[in-house]
Amino acid sequence: MAEAANVRQNLQNVPSIFEISAAETLDNLIYPALSKVFDYFGLRLDFKLWGNIRVREELSPLVTWILQYLYLRKRASSFGESFYGLQRTASTTGELLTRRQQFSSATLLTLLPYVERKLRARSAQHEDTYAWESQLINLFHVYNASKAVHTFLYLIKYASSHSPVFRALRLTLRYPSEPPKEDKWTYLFLKMLEVLAFFLQFIQWWYSNDQRRKLGGTLQNPDAMPQRELPQELREILPKCGECPVCLLPLQTPTACAVSGYVYCWKCIVTHLKEQGTCPMTSYPITIEDLVRIYEA
Repeated sequence: MAEAANVRQNLQNVPSIFEISAAETLDNLIYPALSKVFDYFGLRLDFKLWGNIRVREELSPLVTWILQYLYLRKRASSFGESFYGLQRTASTTGELLTRRQQFSSATLLTLLPYVERKLRARSAQHEDTYAWESQLINLFHVYNASKAVHTFLYLIKYASSHSPVFRALRLTLRYPSEPPKEDKWTYLFLKMLEVLAFFLQFIQWWYSNDQRRKLGGTLQNPDAMPQRELPQELREILPKCGECPVCLLPLQTPTACAVSGYVYCWKCIVTHLKEQGTCPMTSYPITIEDLVRIYEA
């Protein structure tokens, strides 16, 4: 009787694959939404590390890691898992996370989506990739296939974990048997962060509409200065039709800036973007996602 009651209780504590997928979707919203916020305000890491080595990196991965680690420390769950009332426990003993598992979980929650997004972005933009980057992309294909297999096995109650990462960490997701023990201020702070989930969804919606607005052409392009108002020596060095405004040579791999409408060589605009983060002709803030490759029919 006791064993039967224990089995029934364990089955009741097992979340469905739909709840797990919803929690993962919410976790995956954090990094891109924070990226848009920080890009909008121009916040990023930019410092000289050593010699001529300079670090230019976004703040989003660091903030995402801190947020996830805070939830794993306080509630033994990620941000999305906590929002849906789930908790990470050891798959064999049912105990809560150790300090090492908390650190590993937060790192993998942040690092895997970040690296995959960066690699796919470089591949989609036809940048020169190294051999090890191609191998990493193949490894992510293998990982996603393995995750699909684990999800299917979890769905038919054959596996206790829905993901190869959970299996490697020897963890599983369960409903908590009792609410987490937190002081008043910690509870209020985490509740405020959970409200952030709706803000993250709003940011994602706003960014999608903003992209459609740019592509739809509702953004007014800046008027070019009439050449008659320019000095003669300056008019002679202006780019002619079919020339890149940066290198003043015939366009190679023409790429348009969706914010301003100007067309540049791909390498010229990408190099300028990495150094300045603006359109060379208008000084409007732009990102790599604002560049549109132009193909000739």
